[in-house]
Amino acid sequence: MGVLDWFRRKNRAAAEVGMAVFQRKYESFKRLLDANNDTLELMARLEAVAEGDFIFDMQFIRSRSQAILQKVGTIVEELNILGDNRYQALVDLYESLREKITQEIAAPVDTEIVPLVMPLSQVDRRHLHQVGGKNANLGELKNRLHVPTPEGFVITNAAFRLIIDENHLTERIRTFLDGLNLDNLEALSSQSRELQEAIRQAAIPPALQEEVAKHYQALAETLGYQPTLALRSSGIYEDQEYSFAGLFLTRLNVPFADFCTAYLEVLASQFNRRALVYLCQKRLVHREQAMSVGCLAMVPAVASGVLFTADPMGQRQGVMLVDAAWGLGPAVVDGTVTPDRFVLSKKPPIVLLEKHIHDKPVLLQGTKARGGLATVAVAPDQRRQPALTPEQLLTLGRYGLRLEEYFGEPLDIEFAVDPQGRLLIMQARPLLVESPSSEARLPAAVGEQEHVLIDGGMVACFGVAAGPVYLIQRDEDLAGFPEGAILVARHTSARYGMVLHKARGMVIDIGSATSHLAILAREFKVPAVVDTGVATTVLQPGQMITVDATHMRVYAGEVHALLEQAHKRTPSPIVASPMYAKLRRVMRWITPLNLVDPKLSDLTPENCKTLHDITRFAHQLGIKEMFDLAEKASQRDDIHSVKLKTSIPFNLHIIDLGGGIEASRRAKFVPPEAITSIPMRALWQGISHPDISWAGPIPIDMKGLYSVVSRSLTASTDHSDFWSRTFAIISYNYLNYSSRLGYHFATIDAYVSDIRNDNYITFRFKGGAADEVRRGRRVRFLGAVLEKLDFEVEVTGDLVVGRLWKYPRELMEEKLDMLGRLMGCARQRDMLMADDAIVDWYTEAFLAGNYRFEGSPQDTAGSPNQPPLP
Repeated sequence: MGVLDWFRRKNRAAAEVGMAVFQRKYESFKRLLDANNDTLELMARLEAVAEGDFIFDMQFIRSRSQAILQKVGTIVEELNILGDNRYQALVDLYESLREKITQEIAAPVDTEIVPLVMPLSQVDRRHLHQVGGKNANLGELKNRLHVPTPEGFVITNAAFRLIIDENHLTERIRTFLDGLNLDNLEALSSQSRELQEAIRQAAIPPALQEEVAKHYQALAETLGYQPTLALRSSGIYEDQEYSFAGLFLTRLNVPFADFCTAYLEVLASQFNRRALVYLCQKRLVHREQAMSVGCLAMVPAVASGVLFTADPMGQRQGVMLVDAAWGLGPAVVDGTVTPDRFVLSKKPPIVLLEKHIHDKPVLLQGTKARGGLATVAVAPDQRRQPALTPEQLLTLGRYGLRLEEYFGEPLDIEFAVDPQGRLLIMQARPLLVESPSSEARLPAAVGEQEHVLIDGGMVACFGVAAGPVYLIQRDEDLAGFPEGAILVARHTSARYGMVLHKARGMVIDIGSATSHLAILAREFKVPAVVDTGVATTVLQPGQMITVDATHMRVYAGEVHALLEQAHKRTPSPIVASPMYAKLRRVMRWITPLNLVDPKLSDLTPENCKTLHDITRFAHQLGIKEMFDLAEKASQRDDIHSVKLKTSIPFNLHIIDLGGGIEASRRAKFVPPEAITSIPMRALWQGISHPDISWAGPIPIDMKGLYSVVSRSLTASTDHSDFWSRTFAIISYNYLNYSSRLGYHFATIDAYVSDIRNDNYITFRFKGGAADEVRRGRRVRFLGAVLEKLDFEVEVTGDLVVGRLWKYPRELMEEKLDMLGRLMGCARQRDMLMADDAIVDWYTEAFLAGNYRFEGSPQDTAGSPNQPPLP
């Protein structure tokens, strides 16, 4: 072997090592990007909770803080891999912040000792974190408002924790919740059954048994007899901002001899399959799952029902609605019978405006032998008699007005009438009131040519939806429920709530707007019509239909004129607690951003004071490291860094990781047609759309201009070349696109191939030059458009995140094309968002292809000579 051959082989080996290093750093960069995105989403949700609209516990603070620390630790590690350990200063800063956060979390919130059991007479909303929402509200009714309620006692969350700890289930539950996967309902069901059985078989500590026995004996002495009990769940978040309607178990008519078994069954029910799906849907999996149980003297109700202190559909103002039936309450809320409907005036003096009496063939009542329940026939002469007397209705209405005034919001109130005719309030929770479209008429485009399949029923949730019919006849059918289908079933069973996150609409034969499933439909914004009587016989599996819940109609096929209707909802705030102060103290080391210079002149490790600072620093420097690495490797045949040659004023730099650019056309500058990357080519098609303008100013009204100027006063005017660049890291199937234009930042992460299950798009847009209100309007515009494009959308402050996955390649390309158009159309639009009404106009204009927004209500705003903003 000659010297030249030896030298050539040595150089090939060195090149192979160099390639391995580059690939390793690319993988580190990808992990950094993933961790960065995860961190920002975790922080955004933490900030949303800190606004005071959501109840949370110590476990939520602990788990979210730990999750953020873990992600930021990954960011620091991967940045040092990219930068050959040039960022060791971040390691020390990260460790210092981790210690501060850990110490703050470990500090006690207060010194209160929570008893295992409390008499209901001592409970109110101050004990929310100990007894859960349902028990806290009931105690408030009893002890502060002196409304008649059942007598009883409450087993607190501390008892649940004691049982779980002493039976060594704590770590098992945590591991189980961390591994939840909604994509495999069969496995979820199996794991759920195993965990529930473990809780049902748990030993109740003697100390708890003694406390329960003592409080039961006190209850018996108060009543003068030994009552059977109603055991009602009361989760930490139940009946607050989350309803958990019908998801947890209630055991009625339980003899005290069977108490332990029934109590453990109620505790276990928080891990049933439907509840677990709901936890995932509401992003509550990593919050503490501690349950309190209310133990109430059983009321042998002769009638029961639900009072809504406002029309939950928003159709009628100044009224209260009452649904009532014979016997115990479950017959009303689970859709077993169609209850009587009464309409009361809301303005005193209360009067009965309407009554609709239905045939009530059966009732639910308690049995005397070892407790339990039985469905029995109603006497023929009572089936069509009103379940409530006029006097009872007026008394109920007065209670409703009083409670709504006290709580300051509309309420959903459950009640019962005992054998002596006394009205008792069983629970009260916030009522979600829908806001129907201001246009009550059918759109003019809906003509007689549309084939009406169903005309009538009851609105459970306003809105319009289209999709194929999926008929549920048994529980096993739930596992096969497809994305985007219309749920059709005989009854309003709460079990169906576990697939509502997939459903576009719902049509039910029998039920009412006060059923648990109807409540869940409103939470998930699923247009729903119930009590149609004919849905399961008229609608065929797989048939494409349009559900117009607003007008209680179902049409054959897709009625596009109706599909533009929408509804909105307003979340209800909850009272603050000491836990909020704890959260704010922890967040001071996590979410504040000190690196606020849009030109990043302060981007140094010394200026990083929080985990958010570290995240921003690492993201920006990670991009720079990757870009520099690609530039150094630009002479290689298999790695290429170029600048896109285009008439569009884009300083777009492309890092090709292989297969993203035609090999024969590699040069310092490449034209768009040289791009072979599937996602980048699709995105560029939208960016370069002839109706999209990337140059020049847009008209700005004076308020919009003032908001920009005030935001820019402290900014440096020195724009470095690097931070004005837009980056695209590409391969044949992959794209990571990062664009910072002045004060806003947009990223797209996408993988597009012929393998449908591998495909995904994640879009993020944050910031802007205008004030917070106008930036918020722009992200609402972006969010509204993304939703129309089938993205799953989250909006938090001025951050909008859209996700799409598992679509065929051709549809993924279409979505990326539209994202390119959307980014161009959104440029500087925050400065024009002068009022909330304009958001809808921009949304409709974009979807109609009016990308220049011609005919805008604000066409005359601003000055055409106004210089462009960055």
